[in-house]
Amino acid sequence: MADSESGPPGPDIFAGQGVDADILAELYDLEHDAVTTDAHFYREMASRLTGPALDLGCGSGRLLRALLDGGARPIIGIDASPSLLRRAEARIAGDGALAAAAAAGALTLMLGDVRAIPRLPVKGGFGLVACAGVLPHLDGPEEALLMLDGVRRVLAADGRLVIDDVGPGLMPVRDLPLSVDWRRQLHGREVVRRSSLIRREMPEGLRVAYATITDVAQPDGTIARLPASHRLWYPSSGALEQLVAQAGMRVELSYGSHDLEPLGPMSERRILVVESAPVAGAGTAR
Repeated sequence: MADSESGPPGPDIFAGQGVDADILAELYDLEHDAVTTDAHFYREMASRLTGPALDLGCGSGRLLRALLDGGARPIIGIDASPSLLRRAEARIAGDGALAAAAAAGALTLMLGDVRAIPRLPVKGGFGLVACAGVLPHLDGPEEALLMLDGVRRVLAADGRLVIDDVGPGLMPVRDLPLSVDWRRQLHGREVVRRSSLIRREMPEGLRVAYATITDVAQPDGTIARLPASHRLWYPSSGALEQLVAQAGMRVELSYGSHDLEPLGPMSERRILVVESAPVAGAGTAR
């Protein structure tokens, strides 16, 4: 189902971890599938912005059903992780509505790089481009601008880009030592994840060295210890808006939650709704 002709993959969040990527992808879903509070937001956005939808960094396809239920057709999901795309394929196969959409050619997965969005076979561009949780995995302003430039090229004239990431209320204000994040069950076995982080303030935002250790109980009673590490980037709101403007777009709306609460210093999410900026001298705005 996944099309590998969309360009070189990257950034693959599991690349170079030294742990089986399929195991890391399963743990990714163990954490992220518990998040359901954004489904109504993306369903509503898809219903307002009719037509094709692009899910950038779609991961294991958690948002696909919300986009489909909102009426998006066709839907294309792009991710750089083959392991996450395999899980997205399994998700689609296990969901009747998603499977039917895929069989009809209205839902496609592609292996590719969000920093080099290919020209996709969608007439008139995308009414909605969802970019949820992608920014932190980009290595700074240059890569973010590459992605935003690519979005502008594939966005419909009246389409919208949704940038959705961690809000100021959840930004770490100091380095954090290794501590337990959560305990869950996987196939009847206990999973415990611990994490630590080291932060660095930069002019363009916050850089974070983030490390996790996940302990998974094995059937024989032993513990499999799975380390992983990530370099994350959280641009300041000012820096992000400047990048949006450089890409020829502008922020139309901003929210601090998927319930459309105002964005403020204690907001746990930062959600920007971005539109193409009108060309100077082009006449009246649409």
